[in-house]
Formats: sequence, structure tokens, C-alpha cells
Amino acid sequence: MPQSRQSTSRSHCWTCGFEAPAGSDRWETIEVVSLGTMTRCPECGSTNVSSGR
Repeated sequence: MPQSRQSTSRSHCWTCGFEAPAGSDRWETIEVVSLGTMTRCPECGSTNVSSGR
């Protein structure tokens, strides 16, 4: 029987290259009135993040 591999989705900061599991506590979040909750890179503060969800 083949083994199934469970992979963890990762999010990536396009500005500095930081990566961490999507939704992990390593990512910061900010509230933006017109947009809602956004993910922010803890390394550089950018919100230019690709979510691996």
C-alpha cells in the first residue's frame, strides 16, 4: 500500500524571502480598516505575502 505524504502549506514573503508554515504563529497579522486582517512578514514588515493555504 503506498504511503501518503502530508505536506505543510507554506507562506512566502516576496520582499525578503522569509518562509514559514501558512497560518503559523511565526507570521504577524495587522488589521486594515478597508481590507480586514492581513498577514505581515515578521522579518521586514511587508504585507506582500503569498499564502500557501
